[in-house]
Amino acid sequence: MIYENKNLRKLKKKRKENYKDMRLGYMTNAFGPLVGDGAGVTSVKDIRYLTMGDDEQILKQITEVGFKSIEVLEGNLTKYSGDLAVLKDMLMKYDAELMSVCVGANFIYKDALEDEMYHMEAVAKAAKEVGATYIALCGGAIRGKGIQDGDYKLLGAGLDEARKVFDAYDLEASYHPHLGSMAESPDQIDKLFDVTNIAICPDLAHLAAGGGNPLEIVKKYYDRISFMHLKDLDDNGFAPLGTGRIDIVSILDYLKEKGYKGDYLVEIDGYAGDPLEACRVSYDFLKGKLF
Repeated sequence: MIYENKNLRKLKKKRKENYKDMRLGYMTNAFGPLVGDGAGVTSVKDIRYLTMGDDEQILKQITEVGFKSIEVLEGNLTKYSGDLAVLKDMLMKYDAELMSVCVGANFIYKDALEDEMYHMEAVAKAAKEVGATYIALCGGAIRGKGIQDGDYKLLGAGLDEARKVFDAYDLEASYHPHLGSMAESPDQIDKLFDVTNIAICPDLAHLAAGGGNPLEIVKKYYDRISFMHLKDLDDNGFAPLGTGRIDIVSILDYLKEKGYKGDYLVEIDGYAGDPLEACRVSYDFLKGKLF
């Protein structure tokens, strides 16, 4: 692998100086329909994920369960770009923080990359002002004719460009292997991380659904982990922690044995049940395991 971890070590050192204890966050995207910003249909620079819903009500519910950090989709951050004080005041009201932001892009189309980086810059500026630590990058478009020779190099180069944007704002960018992207199966993940300097944000359920063994992938890429996404998987899809077939305890135990000092983000997106109940179940599952 060509990975050079000096930059990640620098960011992790700075993170440890700012946060002495492990942080546990929750992703807001399960609390409403996931859409793409309408302007993005005709303008690459405006493509972004967005969770539809009442942001304050969602934050209130999550913090009442016990989580004090959140991750949001990029659109749920940049919608406040005209007045970020609204979002900062909302977080302060519920004694919460924005730990991370999820950002999506195609990354492989050279003509579009400039405008995708324009979008990354807009996200970086807002994320920095609100106090985020992490950026989880999703994407890697699959062409209509399938993945082509050279697409992994294009994706790797695009991710490295995005990382540079976020590095400039002291934001820790990592790639989130994801269903429906070019890095879904274990061999695809390996192909990508052989050609990029980006860190990894492992999502246990996406790794399992992509045909991998989450524990083995976490072990393989341990030195590249930025922060962890926790979710479970059952026969119906993504599920609250402890209700599916992933051996989450073994993964947490391994990370503890390795001395992992990073943060965790729980994400139960795509769950057909009550999102608030999924939040509660997942929080209760982690009692005595992470806190």
